[in-house]
Formats: sequence, C-alpha cells, structure tokens
Amino acid sequence: MNQRYIWIVVLFTTLLGIPSVGRAQTTKQTASASMPSSDVVKVGEYQSPVENSASNAAAITEIRTHNQAGRQTATLYIRKIPVISFVGKSVATEETKVGVINNIDRTPTKVAAIGASTDNAAANDPVQRATVVAAKINQLIQDKVDANKITVSWTGENSQNQKSSPRYIIKFNEQELVKIDGDTILADTTKDPAIDALQATNRLRRLIGNASPLKEIADLPQRIAMPIALPKQIAIGPVLLTMNGKASWYGYDGSGNRTATGERYKPEGMTAAHRSLPFGTRVRVTNTRNGRSVIVRINDRGPFIRGRIIDLSAGAARVLGMMGRGIAPVRIEVLGR
Repeated sequence: MNQRYIWIVVLFTTLLGIPSVGRAQTTKQTASASMPSSDVVKVGEYQSPVENSASNAAAITEIRTHNQAGRQTATLYIRKIPVISFVGKSVATEETKVGVINNIDRTPTKVAAIGASTDNAAANDPVQRATVVAAKINQLIQDKVDANKITVSWTGENSQNQKSSPRYIIKFNEQELVKIDGDTILADTTKDPAIDALQATNRLRRLIGNASPLKEIADLPQRIAMPIALPKQIAIGPVLLTMNGKASWYGYDGSGNRTATGERYKPEGMTAAHRSLPFGTRVRVTNTRNGRSVIVRINDRGPFIRGRIIDLSAGAARVLGMMGRGIAPVRIEVLGR
C-alpha cells in the first residue's frame, strides 16, 4: 500500500514539475525581450534642421549657372529677377592633370594638385559664392527686415591683381552682404562697376523690402573729369522751341521693354521720353552744369514726376555726365524730325 502511494507521488511530481520549469524559462525569456531598449540611431541618415526654411527659400532665391566668355558663372535670381552674377576664375590646365599616359622615361609624374589649392578652388567657386549670398538674403527676407538699411559704399581699388579694379560693398545695417568687383557684377552688367553696384543695391532694396532706390554711392571720391568723345553737333535745322528743366535717365532694368512707340528700349541708344513732343522728334539736350550736349530721338512718354521734363536713355545720360547724380539741370532745343 505504501509502495502504491510512493508511485502516485512520483507520478504527480513528474507531471507537475516539468511544466513549472518550462513556464519559468518562458517567463524569463519574455521578460528579457520586453525590457526597454535604447534610442535607435540610423547611421547615414541625416535630417537637416534647416530643411523647412530651405524649401521655403527656394521660392525666393535661385542660382543658375552658365558660361560667360569661357568662364563658369553663377547668377543669383531673387523672385525670378536676375540680380548679381558671380564669375569664376580661370584655372591653369597643368594643375588639373589627373595623370600622364605612356610615360616612357618613367620620370616622376605629378598626378594631381590638391591640398592648399582645394581651399582656393572652393573660395573661387561661383556657385559657392552665390550660395553664401543667397543664404544671407533668404534670412533677411524671412526676418522681414527694413530694406532701407541696405546701403552701398566705395571701398577703394583692388590692387591684388595686376589690373586694379574698384570695389564696392553692399551692406545691411553695416554688415556686409556682397562685394561688387571684377568677379562679382550686375547680372546685366553695364561694364561700369559703380553703376553695377548702385543698380544691384537698388534691386536688393526693392526685392527684399520694396525700399526706394538710392541715388548715389557713399564714400565715392569725386571722379576726375576725363575727356570723352562727344558726338559731333550736326546742324539739322533751326531750333523750333527751347525749354529748361530737370532731366532724369532710364535704368538698365527696363532693357528690352517696349516703349510707347512699340520699339524695344535699348539702354545705349540715343533716345528719350517726353510727355508731349511727337514721336521721332529730335532734340538737343545740354547739361547746363557742365556744358555737355547730345542729340536724342523721342520714342517714349514720360517722365511723370513733377519738375522733370525729359527722361534720357543710359547712353545719353553717360554722354551728359549725369549718371552718378541721377538727375541734372538741362536745356532742351527742339530740332524737328
């Protein structure tokens, strides 16, 4: 009888003991699997903190590359209007050779010129330079700054190159935005660095905060009057009418736009706008401040600002020596057609 009870105890121990061990092991494994894990870091995945601002800025600024006289050029557009072009420097071909093939005499060959030249190449890269300026402009637009604080000043001659060139600096609130020099120019350059600097500044003022244009460059030294080839005065006929007043001149921004006659405005053409003279009328305009004169043809209407009687093309304004001031006192002699 006792032996029978012993076998019953052994049987129950065998049946109940094994599942208990199994359950303990399962619980242990489940517990270890449910322990909190550390944050997962995805190696190689990068999320830029400025991704949103960059996508918003893309609608404001744009950089387009092209070739200009054999040099890579990056033009900065603001609100789809070209403003400043960054021209790249020429690179010596010897320093960019990757290798030499069929080197028979087995002399040492320079494979590549990297190192210090890499930094110079990055600094001279027009796209890189344009990107830096675009980032500054994007920030100004996002901050809704007062564009009246955008100014331009003359900083002297750049004598680092063999041929010195004047340099102008465009600032916001006395902080540099961009320098205008031989390698950084107005998108539709006038070939005159002073005019390029002033027009680039005025475009930035208008496109960033709709500020009124500046009329002159700060710290610009008085230019020495240089003799220029003036057009010969041709006697077309008797003077039909004489009037006095102030003259202004068209900017280069309107280049290619149609005038009141339907023809396209050419900045270097000898044309002008008058409120009432018939189209095609030729007039002699004399700058009474310096005595210079030029004959222009009326092909547009304007100016519509009180006190001004004629609006001259850029080419005519240059002959009269009035580009720096923007306006000049003039005498107009109507010569007929």
